Amino acid sequence: MKFSVVITAAIVAISTCATIQATGQEVRAESSSSTSERHNGRSVNRWRNTSVGTDFNVETRGTIELTDDDKDIKSLSNDGYLEITKTVFGARRQIVIESLGGGKIKREYYEGRTKMEWDPNGKNWLGEILPELVRSTTLGAEGRVNRIFQKGGAKGVLDEIDELHGDYAKAHYAKLLLEKNIPSADMASVVSRIADDIHSDYYLATVYQNHVEKMLVTPASADAFYQGTQRINSDYYKTVVLKEALKKFSASPSQIKTILQAAASIKSDYYLSVVLSALLEEDNLKDESLTDLIAVSANIPSAYYRTQVLSKALEKKGLSARAQKELVASLSGVSSDYYKTGVVTKMAEGGTIDKGVQTELITLVSNSVGSDYYSAIALKSLLEHQQLSDASFKQVVIAGGKLNSANYASEVLKRAGEGDLNKEQLIELIKATSSINSDHYLTEVLTSIASQVKNSDQQVKDAYRQAAKRINNDTYYGRVLKAID
Repeated sequence: MKFSVVITAAIVAISTCATIQATGQEVRAESSSSTSERHNGRSVNRWRNTSVGTDFNVETRGTIELTDDDKDIKSLSNDGYLEITKTVFGARRQIVIESLGGGKIKREYYEGRTKMEWDPNGKNWLGEILPELVRSTTLGAEGRVNRIFQKGGAKGVLDEIDELHGDYAKAHYAKLLLEKNIPSADMASVVSRIADDIHSDYYLATVYQNHVEKMLVTPASADAFYQGTQRINSDYYKTVVLKEALKKFSASPSQIKTILQAAASIKSDYYLSVVLSALLEEDNLKDESLTDLIAVSANIPSAYYRTQVLSKALEKKGLSARAQKELVASLSGVSSDYYKTGVVTKMAEGGTIDKGVQTELITLVSNSVGSDYYSAIALKSLLEHQQLSDASFKQVVIAGGKLNSANYASEVLKRAGEGDLNKEQLIELIKATSSINSDHYLTEVLTSIASQVKNSDQQVKDAYRQAAKRINNDTYYGRVLKAID
């Protein structure tokens, strides 16, 4: 399953709030919205804020530059336009400022439908509302960021972002700041403070995703970046950001630990598996990181997604005993016999399993795989691909012999008898046949090891003959005894 998504620039941001005073007699409700769209090839931005009795609207077009005190319009691009309208309990005031081209600007001020003198009426009102307006919208943002950055560097812009109202505006200023030539030594602080200031998952994820390459420029800034992703509560947006970062940069062991801490809070099975799978694509994943990742996979309830991650982990060559042990622990939480067996067989086929882990894995199959069919597949795979210790071999044949199906039990035990068995292994295999209640299948197992029994000592032959006494059919019984004579 492929996962590919890009967070696009915001076109609509809406927030609402309502407060009721303790007396219950006064109610104040407020809502605000902002939109950005293309109209006739030109970008048009609109902001609206409403509360009881008040309606405040702003529309802009083109590039607007403010004076240094943020109280007046310094310049407009040739297509520049600014309209500010405020209505309070029916009393309406409006300012319209537009470019006439060639650096000329027309300014108009209205009260109701009456056009008033710009100076002092319109100029004074603009000077009153503009400072607050620029801190709650993106009006004049580019020029302001240029001016502030020139005077105070990245810290100056970040201090200004602290003063802005709304994540939409903060994210826009952060974007403009990250387009600047920020010294590498300052980037970690920039990344951290952006995460501190922007509380919206969407806007923080947008800034992080669109500036991954710049934010991960140094180890310190990369650390700050991955720490910042823990501020994103949305599983979707957190996954988008982490996957984008991992696609472009390799993470250090300490950064992977931070990523796993962030991933551990992801509730969605799918998105958590996406993040862990992206980490597993790292070329130089250290064993400690791999072990920690496998441990986090236990947070995935879905048998499908958890085993997808575990199977991918098994593609990493040379898993340590600790990593293998963690994998078996995670696998124990998988409820599906089918998916569980798939991982066991892949583990058996993939490389040498630590002796201690062999014991845990066989116990897992014996105790938690309910299907005789899948149990037999898992046990035969271990017999075929692993060099089992005597203790593990004993476990396998006991588990195989106890299968309810005589057919599947015989398949496991016959597979166990295909190797060159020592005396102890032969005796354990013969003992394991005690649970097979079919003369036919018991005969098949005993005759399959007859040549080895024939070449072994008297103790093994006695165990073989004792097992044969359980066969009721004379023909089968004679065939078993004749096989070692």
